[in-house]
Amino acid sequence: MKKLTVNLLNSAFLIFLVLFLTSCEDTIVPASQPLTFLLGCNGTDELQKGLYEYSVGGTPVFKTELYPYAFQSHLVDQNNGIVVFRSHITPENTSGIAYATTSDLANIQFAPIPGPPSDDYYYSIDNECPRVFEDGRIAYRVTLQTVNPYDDWKSGMIAIFNPSSGDIELSGDASPFVLSQPEQGSDTEGGSMGGSFVLSPDGNYAYCTVYGAGTDGGVYHEDFQFIVRYTIGQPGSYERLAQFGGSINTIAGDGIYLIINYNGLQKLNLSSSSEDLVQVDVYGHNFPNGAVSKSSDVIMKHWSEGIGLYDIGQQPVGWLRIIDSYKINDPSFNWVTDAQFSKNEDKIYFTGTTYYTNYGSGIALYSTPVIESNADPDSLSSFGLEYDTNMFIRIDK
Repeated sequence: MKKLTVNLLNSAFLIFLVLFLTSCEDTIVPASQPLTFLLGCNGTDELQKGLYEYSVGGTPVFKTELYPYAFQSHLVDQNNGIVVFRSHITPENTSGIAYATTSDLANIQFAPIPGPPSDDYYYSIDNECPRVFEDGRIAYRVTLQTVNPYDDWKSGMIAIFNPSSGDIELSGDASPFVLSQPEQGSDTEGGSMGGSFVLSPDGNYAYCTVYGAGTDGGVYHEDFQFIVRYTIGQPGSYERLAQFGGSINTIAGDGIYLIINYNGLQKLNLSSSSEDLVQVDVYGHNFPNGAVSKSSDVIMKHWSEGIGLYDIGQQPVGWLRIIDSYKINDPSFNWVTDAQFSKNEDKIYFTGTTYYTNYGSGIALYSTPVIESNADPDSLSSFGLEYDTNMFIRIDK
């Protein structure tokens, strides 16, 4: 009887210990975050046009009537829980550079317009994609101009706003750099900055385009263009990388290759002194934030017929076809509309539709591992055609 009592006590203790450890495990290990995306919505009689937050398994939730121009994902940047974009409209007395945290997307704020040096000048805000640093600072292009409507002088530069302190850093006038270059027009009088820009992965540099300009017989003209590197925190520190035009697109996650739309898609090796470009693709492309690896040379391209990966660091550039729209076994799918990497980049989330063959089919959300020629991606969920915009961004809460 005594032995039985001891065994029962031991059993009771073991049951208590298991329950206790299970309870501790539930307390210590947090629930996984839902897979969440930022979607654009064209609006209906019941739905307001704007940006919506969508967690898989739920219903899209309206967040703001503001959105980037034409709902373009590549005009949005995201870093460490902050989303920033140039709004399709500029609300009165704002810059139009909208930003919010991913945990509170409805609380849109605006970066400030820098104060001009005098009443004879003002800053305009350019319609380019702003960028956000790891520490939350926000970079955007601005142009200093005179209030004289007949004066063609202007000085484009990058403004860097720190929301924590309210401070603004300006990259400075590009004229001294332009005038020091051997390439000059017949009457180059100064320089300015134009086009898009990107930040290096470590946040130490901005890569942008500057150009020479002048007037000839009272007629304004632009001369040679240059790809330059600006050192953050050192106004005026423009360093020549190459002399040519083109639109800066993105930068590889290891910080070695700058990707440029110039006669197709080109790469510039930032670790080399050579100004030579290497062609990546005969077609240009715009890459949204979630299509660029954070740690390697891999960049994802999606288009209507498929999804593939460039390995920018390979010579020649590597290519892996992940999805071929014509070979998907799901009969309700035949058209890729957008794509994003998963957080650890082992999967690709993408949207697809039979929009062009069956208008009422809606949008389906899929997942695929990073493998070659996957004909059977996993179907995760679906939503209505009113969300068939170019705005599809995975966000971390």
